[in-house]
Amino acid sequence: MSNPMDPPDAENKDSTGKELPHNTSTQSTTRKEPQSRSSMWPLPSISVTRHPSGKFSPQTDERCFSYCSQTTRGRTEGREPTCRSICFRRVFAHEVKTAIAHDDALKEKAALKDHGFPLPPEGQPNADSFSSPKSDDIRYWEEGWYLWTSRSRWATQERLDLMMWDLNHQDHWQRHKDEVQKQWDDYWAEHQRQTGEQFHDTPTAGENIQLEGTPYPVDGQMFPKQEARHPWQESTLVKLPPPLTPLLEPIHNLLAPSFKVLTTMQRTFESGAQAELAVRIWEKARTPDPFVLASTVCRKMWEKWKEGPPDSDTTSDF
Repeated sequence: MSNPMDPPDAENKDSTGKELPHNTSTQSTTRKEPQSRSSMWPLPSISVTRHPSGKFSPQTDERCFSYCSQTTRGRTEGREPTCRSICFRRVFAHEVKTAIAHDDALKEKAALKDHGFPLPPEGQPNADSFSSPKSDDIRYWEEGWYLWTSRSRWATQERLDLMMWDLNHQDHWQRHKDEVQKQWDDYWAEHQRQTGEQFHDTPTAGENIQLEGTPYPVDGQMFPKQEARHPWQESTLVKLPPPLTPLLEPIHNLLAPSFKVLTTMQRTFESGAQAELAVRIWEKARTPDPFVLASTVCRKMWEKWKEGPPDSDTTSDF
């Protein structure tokens, strides 16, 4: 038993007083670490990872494909490039369920109807019209897939910018555009009234009234070059799969007489009228009447063929 007053080095000596190696006592007091499961189990391990759902989900909800071309003459004259764009958008349930929580006006209507974020102008009925649709005709975002196509370069650029925002921010952006467009229309109408000129839908040369889609003049400045059509008028937004009722209605109207004929024929089979008709045809075929009728027709045709074409003042008795 060691004396508490002995120095620390005394514990590292044997009974003869010889000093032991320093690592001898260290190894005796060190416990051996157990082997890991990876070294004991030769087969590869399987790990299960569950990604978060909702707005933090890593799932892809939109894919866009764009194609643009330009000609040498178009580049010389400074024309807009010819662009075609197509996007597939998937709206999840958490995006439309939070719509009412962000809009006070929708909260009041929630008890009457399940509203949500309205679709952009290209997704509303009568997209080519400048007038806003009626409240009952407004279409809203729903859970599912949407197809967006456009021929406008500005609309494509705006669409790529909107991929950074959710439906709530996109709805605020659309309201801002509508407000700026209304202010510009009011200003243009006042300008035409003061100058005494009559307002036409098509702007005259050198005067532009249409605001581009993206980048939008949020600072109040107008673009120097603008087109006569709005970007959303060259775009379409439809829900997938599209409703088949408008497509099947013309076909149904075309085949309605055929359906009636088939229904009548089915009733005759069920009542036994077709079987009775078949028996009467078979009994009539066994009589000499069909042979007499066929021989009479052949004799009349032979006589008419020998006589030649009839004169214009004579009438045929056949």
